Amino acid sequence: MRSALIVVLGALLTACGRPGAAIPAPHVDVGTTDTATTFLVSAPGLPAGVPITVTLFTPAGTRRVQGRSGPGSAQLTVSYARAGLTPYRVQVGPRAVTGELRRVPGPPVTPLQLKIGARAVRVTWPRPPALVLHPLDAQGNVAALLVTVRSTRPDGTVVTAHMTPRHLYAWTWLPTGHVPGLMHVVATTGHAAGEVGDVDVLPGPPARAQWTAARRVDALADRAGNRVGDGEALSVQGTRDGWNVTLPVTPVNARAALRADVPGGTLTAEGWATTRTPANSR
Repeated sequence: MRSALIVVLGALLTACGRPGAAIPAPHVDVGTTDTATTFLVSAPGLPAGVPITVTLFTPAGTRRVQGRSGPGSAQLTVSYARAGLTPYRVQVGPRAVTGELRRVPGPPVTPLQLKIGARAVRVTWPRPPALVLHPLDAQGNVAALLVTVRSTRPDGTVVTAHMTPRHLYAWTWLPTGHVPGLMHVVATTGHAAGEVGDVDVLPGPPARAQWTAARRVDALADRAGNRVGDGEALSVQGTRDGWNVTLPVTPVNARAALRADVPGGTLTAEGWATTRTPANSR
């Protein structure tokens, strides 16, 4: 009788010593807060003191937290709040549970940071400046809410554009119109607002002019009819005493005075030119 009892006890000890024999299959519930991810591990009959390891396989590398079970359950918290799809592995003694954590971004927060390029443009440029925006939540995730961009042009015209972030950013063109001055740009999404972005809309290069005398040019304007800006790069090309001459000219208040007479002078600027007529050679 004593021998049979010893055999039975030996068999039970051997069974309990086999990997996983005393650890029931665990169940894992995953929860999220604003700043962390929690893993609740439970199993009927789970003994206390079983080592538990939670591993997140993030784009920046693995995040690992270790602990031990209490009677029947355990809760482990990982400080990880990035949005997206993240695989995980929960090791409970010799048993493992794998899965994927899907986390969505939170609401965007103020201030939104507008990235505008360029901050100064000519009204006659064929391509307007662009705005790029990364609307972030409190944890640095790009929010997915609709973004509204409101541009107020120098002439008072208001242009509104709507876009949804894709590939972690939102962007749009900012048409400037044809009037020089400051254009103000504001972006909003959800309850978040951004700083005001200013774009300096400048006149285009000279495309119109009137020779009013041998050494004076008036009514300098771009092709939209705006007066050219002071200090615009201009030059007069011609011949003098048998030499080819180039004379820099600096306009002020849409007028330019030549420092010397250049017979047959041609005023040039950025692909445009106008030649003085004989009537204006005096």
